[in-house]
Amino acid sequence: MPAPKPTPLEVHKALADDTRFRLYRYLGLSGRPVSVRELSTRLSLHPNTLRPHLRRLEEAGLVTAEVRKGRAVGRPQTLYRLVERDAAQGKEYRLLAEILAGVLSGARARERAERLAEEWGRYLVAQGGPKPGTRLPSRRNLAILQEAMAEVGFDPRFRRTGRQAVEITLRDCPFRDLVEDHRDLVCGVHRGLVRGMLDALKPPLRLAEFSPLVERSLCRLVAREGAS
Repeated sequence: MPAPKPTPLEVHKALADDTRFRLYRYLGLSGRPVSVRELSTRLSLHPNTLRPHLRRLEEAGLVTAEVRKGRAVGRPQTLYRLVERDAAQGKEYRLLAEILAGVLSGARARERAERLAEEWGRYLVAQGGPKPGTRLPSRRNLAILQEAMAEVGFDPRFRRTGRQAVEITLRDCPFRDLVEDHRDLVCGVHRGLVRGMLDALKPPLRLAEFSPLVERSLCRLVAREGAS
């Protein structure tokens, strides 16, 4: 039986809580079933804190749980994944994004959002990155970066501007619908996400220049090797 379709009000109530919103985002970006243990590690929260929030997301029809038995003897493991929705539901989440953006008013809130975006940037690169301690050729390093940026929806283009610098043009912005009303917040999240991605590379790159919206829906940045 397909999962019940949540109403916009149910979605807003379920995701109004910061912890549930973080859980929802993590499951969405993971794109696979995730255990409570992994969620606990990634979000730095105790499993007992997460379980009632996961149940709330289940009740809202946003998350589904499945029980898997492992090969080893022990208790079966419960895995959670996001319930896939059709494209028509995008309007509901656009409204949700507007509501949440309105809550993040003030410089301190925007700084917190940028720091959180930076954490997500590092995570998105680390998912498909090399093992710890591995140093990659710059070409392979940029391939990992390009894949992570494309996955988010930036539609990146790369151009070498020297031995230690690369210009990156982002031809699309996944947050562009909110730019007109929340430009400072959106550009800060955008910048944090990119900085986190660059920092997670091996060796890392630093964000030397960031020029948002130099043209319509087009941003440019320059990444360099070495310390700032």
